[in-house]
Amino acid sequence: MAEIDGGRLIAKVLKQEGVEYVFALSGGHIDPVFQGCLDEGIEIIDTRHESAAVYMAEGYARSTGKPGVVAVTAGPG
Repeated sequence: MAEIDGGRLIAKVLKQEGVEYVFALSGGHIDPVFQGCLDEGIEIIDTRHESAAVYMAEGYARSTGKPGVVAVTAGPG
């Protein structure tokens, strides 16, 4: 059986649920998820702040009826 990492597995599940975009604040902790999303054809929209990512995902979900997904990295706190 072929091995698959957790990031790719997460991306596969997101793709199965119809996710086309992930609104994100990038960082090393979630890089495997980003790599998996790119491999699965899910576009990553990078933001400058966690709240901006959440607002964008909510606006996207409300206006399209599709899932709005946010991924943010661990912060200093």
